[in-house]
Amino acid sequence: MRSVHTFFFIFATVLQGVVGGTAGCGKTAPASGTKSIGSRQYILQVPANYDPNREYKLIFGFHPLGGSMNQIHPNYYGIRALANETAIFISPNGIDAGWANTNNRDVDFVDQILTEVQNSLCVDEKQIFSTGFSYGGAMSYALACARANVFRAVSVLAGASISGCVDGETKIAYLGIHGVQDQALSVSMGRSLRDRYLRVNGCQPEEASEPPRGSDTNYIKTEYSCDPGYPVWWIAHGGDHTWGQNYMASNTWDFWTRAIYEGVSNPPTTTSTPTLPPTSSPPRSHHQPSHQRKLLC
Repeated sequence: MRSVHTFFFIFATVLQGVVGGTAGCGKTAPASGTKSIGSRQYILQVPANYDPNREYKLIFGFHPLGGSMNQIHPNYYGIRALANETAIFISPNGIDAGWANTNNRDVDFVDQILTEVQNSLCVDEKQIFSTGFSYGGAMSYALACARANVFRAVSVLAGASISGCVDGETKIAYLGIHGVQDQALSVSMGRSLRDRYLRVNGCQPEEASEPPRGSDTNYIKTEYSCDPGYPVWWIAHGGDHTWGQNYMASNTWDFWTRAIYEGVSNPPTTTSTPTLPPTSSPPRSHHQPSHQRKLLC
């Protein structure tokens, strides 16, 4: 009888490890706020009414050159409002207000944050995402290259390959948003990031139309046909080096919560109910009013 009890105890322990989420599941959550790892800092935003027995999305938001973690918190490029308290958010601080990722130091910092957060909070390891603008977009691209086995998808806003790309041959869902008259990081730089994942994700060739130079409210979205679970979207707008339009956040959220699961068996469900663009027959060109227009380096 004792051996039977021992067997069930071991079985239950193993099962809990399989279905119980990260090590932080079941624990009292740490308070939101600034956290330190050695000499570096990040802001942790825990959802309101956090349930330690429920797995949450984990979203990283990286600031542009000259910015800081406080610039991204608490709005996280407009995504936090759409998440409707269904995600844990992280805003790290770059060294020298940037993401040079010298000797992989910034990817290592993200690894440390992931370990700390997963040990203290209940994270859905299949729903870890990253976004950022400019240098922050470059950092998200670096994570797509180096940590495709950890991050499910990225949204790169006006990024370029300036934080490096280690590996870059593993599939990951990729969304790129870029202005055709970007004078800081040219649109050709953004296209090259996109083209890597068109190749890696087995996407079918398709010409991506782009709007004329003009307003960043005028944009064209191309949704490529790729391997199931690894879509690539490209959104080109008529503006310069900018972020803040509503469609950037709403398309990012739509990409992370719907597009990456098309053709995938048993996709997770989301409890948030944001207002998103129509998904049945998405138009190729969209026009929306200006909102929070920002020009940064």
